Amino acid sequence: MQRTTKIAAAAAAAALVASVATACSSSKGGSSGGSANPADTIKFNYGVTGVVNPSTHKGGTLVLGGSQDLDSVDPVNQYYAYSWNFSRYYARTLMTYKVGAPGSQSTQLVPGLAAAAPTSSADGLTWTVKIRSGLKFSNGEPITSKEVKYAIERSYAIDSVNPAGPEYFSSLLTDGTYPGPYKDKAADHLGLTGVDTPDDTTLVFHLTGKYGEFPYVLTLPQTAPVPIDVDQNAATGGLNYNTHVVSSGPYQIASYVAGKDIELTRNPNWTAASDPVDPALPDKITVKTDWDPNQLDAAILAGTVDAEYDGGGLQTADVASVLSNPAKKKYTDNPSANATRYVTIDQDVAPFNNVHCRKAVAYAMNKVDLVNARGGEIAGAKIANTMLPPGVQGHTDANPYPTGSDSKGDVTMAKQELQACGQPNGFSTNIITVNTGKGPGFATALQAALARVGITTQITQVEGSKYYSQNLQRPQVMKSKGFGLGAAGWGPDWPSPFAFFSQITDGRLLSATSSGSNYGRLNDPVVNGLLDQMKANTDPSQNATLGAKVDAQVMSDAVYIPYGFDTLLIARGKNVTNYYITNAYNGEVDLAALGHSGS
Repeated sequence: MQRTTKIAAAAAAAALVASVATACSSSKGGSSGGSANPADTIKFNYGVTGVVNPSTHKGGTLVLGGSQDLDSVDPVNQYYAYSWNFSRYYARTLMTYKVGAPGSQSTQLVPGLAAAAPTSSADGLTWTVKIRSGLKFSNGEPITSKEVKYAIERSYAIDSVNPAGPEYFSSLLTDGTYPGPYKDKAADHLGLTGVDTPDDTTLVFHLTGKYGEFPYVLTLPQTAPVPIDVDQNAATGGLNYNTHVVSSGPYQIASYVAGKDIELTRNPNWTAASDPVDPALPDKITVKTDWDPNQLDAAILAGTVDAEYDGGGLQTADVASVLSNPAKKKYTDNPSANATRYVTIDQDVAPFNNVHCRKAVAYAMNKVDLVNARGGEIAGAKIANTMLPPGVQGHTDANPYPTGSDSKGDVTMAKQELQACGQPNGFSTNIITVNTGKGPGFATALQAALARVGITTQITQVEGSKYYSQNLQRPQVMKSKGFGLGAAGWGPDWPSPFAFFSQITDGRLLSATSSGSNYGRLNDPVVNGLLDQMKANTDPSQNATLGAKVDAQVMSDAVYIPYGFDTLLIARGKNVTNYYITNAYNGEVDLAALGHSGS
C-alpha cells in the first residue's frame, strides 16, 4: 500500500489539546485567498511548502484520476492514505486536519463534526466530545451523537462488515468484547458501553487506560456518522452500505462504479456555516479510477486531469523526461512521504515459521533494484534499513541486516541463514503484489535477488483495492496460496512512533480470520509490552526511546524487511487551484482544498 501515513513530530498530550483548542477558535480552512500572484506559484516543488495557484473561486468540475479504486467507499473499511484523504469529501469525522495550510501546519488538528476540542478527565480515562448541533445527512436525516457512536460500533463487526480499517477503538475502549451493532441485542443497536451518548450532541468515551494521543483517534473515518436505519436495512446496510453510503460531508456520492469511476455532487443539506474547515470549492468532482498509470501522468501534465487522487506519483518511465523538461517540471512536486516500503513475510507460511529463513530474505534483498523499481531516490524511495522512517521520533540509522556496501545484497550471509534454517539449497515460495504501477517491478526485482541464493518464487498480481483486504489481511488466503512474501508500505496513522507500530506489530489484534494490518502475524511479548508502555506514556522523548526499542525488536523478528523510505514526484494540472502537499496524508495533495480555475 501506501497505507495511511500521518507524519510530523509527536507532541505531549497537554500541548496537543491546547493546540486543538487554539485551532478551534482560529481555523477557517479554505485557500490562501489569492494574496499571492498565482503565476508566481507555478514552479517546481512550490506545493511542498506553499499553495499553488491560490484562489477562492467556487464552481466548475474538479477532475481527478487514479490507477486503482478506493479500498472501500465505506469509511469503516478504509485504510489507504488516499481513501482517508478522499473520503473527507463525503464523510466528516469528529476531528480532522487543517485545510489550506501546507507544510508543518497541515497536521494541525481541528474540530470536524466536533464543536470544540475533546476534553479529558483528570485520570485520562474519560474523554468528552461535543458535536455541532443542527447537522443533517444528505438524505435529510439529523446527525446526532448516536449516529457517530453507531459508526464506531461498526468497526467491531468483524463477522458482518469485515472492517479492514484500524482497530484502535476495540483496543482502547472498555467493553472490548462488544460484537458490533448487527449482533447487538439492544433495541436501538447502541449497546457499546465504551461510548455514552447522554444527549444528541455529546459523546463520552471510556478508555481502559490513559492514552494521551486519543484526539488523533477521532480523525479516523470510523467516526464519520452512519444512519442507523439505513445500515440496519439488509438492502442498504452491512456489506451493502459500500454502495449506499449516506453523506455527512460537503459532497454526496452521485454515482460509483467499482473499479471504474466515482462522481460527487454537492450535498444539499451541507452548509458552510456548519463546517468552517472544508472550502468545498468545486460544484462537482469526477474520478476515473482505472487509468493506465503512464497515460494518467500524461493527462495530468497536459491539464486534462487536475490531480492524481491515489498518491502514487509519476511512474518510473516518466521521471527522467519530466525532470529534464522545464515546462513540465514546474508542474511537479517532490515531497518525502515519510513512509517505509518493506517486504512483509507471513511467518505462518512455511518455511518462514523459521526466523533464519526470514533472515535469509533480508540479506539476499537487492535494495538498489527495489528502490529503482519504485522510480529511484527522487521519485521512489531512499534506501532504508530500519522500519521507523526519519520523520518519526525514535528513528535510528541502525542496519541489522547489512546488504553489502552497495546495498545490493549479501549472498554469503543469506546462504548462512539458509543453512541455519535447514534449507541449504533454498526453497520455493510465492510473492504477491498489486498488478499496476510500481508493484510488478517490485516483485520482479525481489524475485531476481532471491534467485541468487536458491529461493525460487512465483509472482501473483492482484487488483490494488483488493490487495490488502482480500489477501494480506486474510491468513487463510495467504497460507492456502503459499503467499509467503508481499509488498507493503506504512507510515504512522498520526504523528507518533506508537501510531506507526501499533497496528502492524501488536499480536493481540490478530484473529483466526484476520491479520488486520499485522501481515507478518507478529505476536512478540516484548513488542506488545513496549507498545503498552508507549500507549500509557505522554512524554514524546520517552516514546521516541521506546519506539527505537520496538524497531530493534521487530527487525530481530524479521517479519518485516524494509528497503526504502518513500519519496514521490507528483504532477499537478494547469487549471487546479489551492494545490499543496499535506503531511497529514502520506505526502499527498490535500484533496479537500482543491478547486478549479475554469467554469
